[in-house]
Amino acid sequence: MPTLKLVQLDEDGWCMDIDPVTLRHVTAEFKEWLDTLDPNNDPYEFLKRDLPIVEAALNGTLPLPYKGRRPHSRDLGEGLLPREYTIISAPFYNTIRGANRSIETVNKDGKRYAWVEFEEPLTK
Repeated sequence: MPTLKLVQLDEDGWCMDIDPVTLRHVTAEFKEWLDTLDPNNDPYEFLKRDLPIVEAALNGTLPLPYKGRRPHSRDLGEGLLPREYTIISAPFYNTIRGANRSIETVNKDGKRYAWVEFEEPLTK
């Protein structure tokens, strides 16, 4: 069951705290999809452009929230990429950017916050 957490927003309105459980599973799902691609037939360069970001997220070296440019932004905007890429990559990029939050913001002590659902870690 998700837990609501009040998270501070940066100057651009992105969450400064990323849910590690969500990050782990959306990253694993995207990596699994990328692993199915044929390196000799990757016309959109998903392996070259997306895989390094995914691997950095997996090994904990990706600065979060991610401030870099999302690969393929122009092609996405123009609807040129395969639908399956959009479906699998959107949760990953939204998570690392800190976009998974409520629309309503809260002002507190001169800072902006938003409510975010954080997944509960599985316990044994």
